[in-house]
Amino acid sequence: MKLVRPAAAVSLAAALATAGSFLTACSNTPTAQDVASHYLADWSKRDWSAMRAVVASPPANFTSVNTNALTDISAQHVGYQGGHLVVSGSTAHEPVTQHVQITGVGTVTIKSQLRLVQRSGRWLVSWSPSTVATPMKVGDRLALQVTWAPRAQILGAGGAPLTTQAPQVIIGVEGQRIKKASDVRSALVEAGATKNQVSTALAGAKAHPTWFEPVFTVPLRRYHQLQPAIYPIPGTVFQTIHERTPATPGLGYTVGTVGPITAEELKGLGAPYSAASVVGQTGLELEYERQLAGKPGAVVTVVSADGTSVATIARVNPTPGKSVQTSIDPRVQAAAERAFATVKKKAAIVAVNADTGQVLASVSVPASAGFNLALDGAFPPGSSFKIITSTALIERGLQPSAAARCPATVTVDGEAFHNAEGTAPIRDFLHAFAESCNTAFIGLTTQHLKPTDFTTTAGLYRIGKSLQLGLPSYSGSVPLPKDEADLAATAIGQGRVLVSPLNMAIVAAAVDTGEVRAAQLVNGAGDGHVAPIKLPHGVVSDLHQLMRQVVLTGTASNKGLPPGTYAKTGTAQYGSGNPLPADAWLVGFNANIAFAMVTVNGGEGGPTDGPIVAKFLKLLHQSGAP
Repeated sequence: MKLVRPAAAVSLAAALATAGSFLTACSNTPTAQDVASHYLADWSKRDWSAMRAVVASPPANFTSVNTNALTDISAQHVGYQGGHLVVSGSTAHEPVTQHVQITGVGTVTIKSQLRLVQRSGRWLVSWSPSTVATPMKVGDRLALQVTWAPRAQILGAGGAPLTTQAPQVIIGVEGQRIKKASDVRSALVEAGATKNQVSTALAGAKAHPTWFEPVFTVPLRRYHQLQPAIYPIPGTVFQTIHERTPATPGLGYTVGTVGPITAEELKGLGAPYSAASVVGQTGLELEYERQLAGKPGAVVTVVSADGTSVATIARVNPTPGKSVQTSIDPRVQAAAERAFATVKKKAAIVAVNADTGQVLASVSVPASAGFNLALDGAFPPGSSFKIITSTALIERGLQPSAAARCPATVTVDGEAFHNAEGTAPIRDFLHAFAESCNTAFIGLTTQHLKPTDFTTTAGLYRIGKSLQLGLPSYSGSVPLPKDEADLAATAIGQGRVLVSPLNMAIVAAAVDTGEVRAAQLVNGAGDGHVAPIKLPHGVVSDLHQLMRQVVLTGTASNKGLPPGTYAKTGTAQYGSGNPLPADAWLVGFNANIAFAMVTVNGGEGGPTDGPIVAKFLKLLHQSGAP
């Protein structure tokens, strides 16, 4: 037995204390295999002290080199597997396979060699940076590059792509170049950025003067138009990218956009996303970010002190994302967008396939509104809600020929109600509906309906029921009327009643087919499994008669609506002023296309929405779309 020098004895004692005894009943000296096995076990536990204790002449930066190697590649867990140990006199070596789980990526394999040396009769690890990874030398480090497959497509009916790649320019600011912040602010707002966008970017530029702070993104053609006004302003900077955009402008709110990740998004998504990532910002691009992006791959390299790549030591390929299949029909969408081309106010339209409940088109204008009015807007429906009220009345036994009066005003519990679209001489329920007489409906409602009739009937049409179609969508709200005045207001779609165009398009589709179906947009979304509910046959036939009369002689007559159109107009007053602001509605169906349109503060539904819907339906028929 050879004597061991005191220093070596202390080192060995520390190793035995931390890693467990190497000794067996038959031997009091650890073998090379013992040392190698325990070193790998301690490595997997990141027990740097125990590892260092069995290293011959460990460098001062032993711990930092090992910890940095794992941190630099976002290693979550590492398993170290030794191979066949070869002993040659006083040296030994063992191949090591490192199975590294990289956060958000998967497992990569790194190869290295564990070398040992026998000193004073004891085996110790002969450590160098190459123990971490074979090509590493002093001063080198590991680097991780996350790689992504091309983003999967968002598809419409028949597999038509709803996105396209186009050159875009990110207009931004850089703090160290700004000479006069007020000039930068004025120029960017004049170019089309919002005040909030500019303020946020300027605040970021002040905090980080050397960073590029994005303000807003425009198509390359638009940038060339803006360039003379903003390029000369010190502090404005620009980046050209090929950004994925909706195939048509009107798809913006549905398909959504992608763009540079924000700090909040990075916090939510976590690794392997980084500050350089481009992610979904709105619409389906946002809601289905992980599905569209897929799972990233990674390349692990050895990098020298000056940043030069020395060698690639591990690679895992990315997993491509999966496309998102929607029901949007490009021909129907195109017809809706063309019809809306001249609309100047905030407005929205939804068109659905009445036979299936599938959303075929969705348009919200203006594009800069920042909100999906068509699917997620909440508006008082006004007289378009009389389809719901009429359903309840018909179920109570009223027929279109039932007597009805249309006085100029009616007072309920001290509250006076007027006819928003004028007063017409009527004698029956049919023409009260066709002329959209508020006072007639209030009279019929107070005589025949009770508060629960509204919540029950609205629920039958799925108003108020949670929507799961793949995008945030307003489900509608029809609260239980709390008194007679509230009952009267509810009957004409006022008071506390709120709906979206999507809600009313589904109502129209149900009247068309006689079956209430859940709206569907994205294949596989929750509402795709909801069974339809049949409406009573008598309700359907009477509603057809009522809605047909609206187009023949009522509030939607002479508006250009094509033959075979059934409709209901609406004028929903709200707020304060003289006159009161009023949203304009037109809801209906033609063949198997059900639609609902609202124009914010647009006045009466027939004159405002009628010509636009007429154009939409005519374009639709010309295109041959279903």
